[in-house]
Amino acid sequence: MQENNFIKIKRDLQQIADMLLLNGTLTECPGLVHGKMGIATFFFHYAQFTGKELFADYAMDVIGEMLDQIHINSPADYEKGIAGIGVGIDYLIRNGFLSIEDDICEDFDQCMTRAVTCVPWLDFTQYNGLIGLGRYWITRLHYPAPSIHAQECLLSITAQIDERKPNISTAEQTDVFCFLYDLQKISGFESCIGLLEQCQKKWNLQSLTDMRNSPRLGTSAISKIVHAYHRNWYFNDSLQNEIEIALKRMPALDMEKAPVSTGLLNGYAGEGMLRLTLLNQTNLSWMHLL
Repeated sequence: MQENNFIKIKRDLQQIADMLLLNGTLTECPGLVHGKMGIATFFFHYAQFTGKELFADYAMDVIGEMLDQIHINSPADYEKGIAGIGVGIDYLIRNGFLSIEDDICEDFDQCMTRAVTCVPWLDFTQYNGLIGLGRYWITRLHYPAPSIHAQECLLSITAQIDERKPNISTAEQTDVFCFLYDLQKISGFESCIGLLEQCQKKWNLQSLTDMRNSPRLGTSAISKIVHAYHRNWYFNDSLQNEIEIALKRMPALDMEKAPVSTGLLNGYAGEGMLRLTLLNQTNLSWMHLL
């Protein structure tokens, strides 16, 4: 990368960090996609990039404020609720930003078990439906204490998919397919391969060109890059060049036309993560959070 471009991106990152320092703890939403969990994720990566521990300290402050907002009646969904927060915490642990002792999700497990087994979900989307809860329970398989509950909840979710697959709408199909694809790779869930193949055939999701754009992602610059990442991940199509080109064409941050939100999707945190990715300061795996 040319030195001038590096300087511009570094300046963009500083402006993003300044804006989030002012507004991070004031952001109303605690969640991963639009709120505090996504902001904390950016600041842990930014602290690693700058070598300044104060940004990691601020990320911990944001997480503390987030936890203060969570109560027994907090929503369980992925977009703004506990499921996404749990997936975000797992991401931070797996990437070394938090230690395993920071697994605060043990406090969420009982609530999330009830959400799967007692709540009649009518929606199979990731952000607002049952698939988002499944994403939470996939991460809980990695931890000894909740792994039994995780297996039970995931089997319940796949049973509901199997039972209701003829009625799963087009808007939900990509989310269900991607969930089953990830689940069948995990030891103990190989039986999901058959269900995945049935869904893939029934919904005509045989290739990259058949994959619907995920409605949840929208059409922003961040969304287009994340969607390309998803297509690469789930259909093994080589889109690395497409992703790299999109990143390199990313316009400089215009503070007069800046994002109206602070989160990972369509917000300052997402704009920051894209720029850190362009500087090779983080890999693409954070896009799996969206």
